[in-house]
Amino acid sequence: MSRIVDVVKWGATLGSGEQNFLGARWVRTFLKHAPAVKRREYALKVLALSPHYFLDANDPKYRNLSRSEYVEDAFRRCVASREKIYDQILRERLSPDDVVLDYGCGPGFLAGVLARHVKKVYALDISPGVLACARILNDAPNLEYVVADAVGFAAVPDAGIDTVVSIAMAQHVSDGVLNSVLENCRQKLRPGGRLIMHVHLLEAGWRSESEWKSDTSARGKLKLKYGLNCFGRISEEYVATTAARGFENIAIIPIADIVDEQFDDICSEHLLTAERA
Repeated sequence: MSRIVDVVKWGATLGSGEQNFLGARWVRTFLKHAPAVKRREYALKVLALSPHYFLDANDPKYRNLSRSEYVEDAFRRCVASREKIYDQILRERLSPDDVVLDYGCGPGFLAGVLARHVKKVYALDISPGVLACARILNDAPNLEYVVADAVGFAAVPDAGIDTVVSIAMAQHVSDGVLNSVLENCRQKLRPGGRLIMHVHLLEAGWRSESEWKSDTSARGKLKLKYGLNCFGRISEEYVATTAARGFENIAIIPIADIVDEQFDDICSEHLLTAERA
């Protein structure tokens, strides 16, 4: 029964399009009209409706916490992990004068950290609902959240971005969407601008897109629609796709080689870096 409740809950928050979690219109309407003193609490609880943005509420370490205490603790853990991503992965690849695009920013945990260290951050996501949460939870004067649509892209200057950062996004989109993402990155980056993208390789154990979509059972279709798709790709595929979208000096390195500790799942995965030609 609990699984059925979860599917209903997740379905009620979905927007249109692939992987548009918390994209339902009611999410941003609810947060817009929430009392100011309760808005942060409600934003955290809205995030917790989706299994894709928060930690597992069923983890034994949360057993004696109230719902409000749980989401606050999860918030702190999310911020702490993004601070480590910046310190151990991104710090040496960014400059204080950089204008950065955080592509697939979700609730803005990384964007909020980046805003402390660079000149300007544009944070982009397909979900208006998750961006509404981000504006409440992870705002900053030099941070602008934009929806990944025509209007949102227009707010980001063409050839005006020094670095695009994308963490925990590429493996969750289809090949067609990934091609569009890379084309958008090329358009927004200045010549010589850098792309820093976290990727998960197929040889590390995930299924390919075709394998995901070949499961036509009811369970398979539900997972594809409501789950967080995890499409693995081989490194040569990432390199060829990135090069075809106008990038050069492409490299894929194990993140384990550049971090001091295994503080997050991404530490066992890979980092793709490239420059706009």
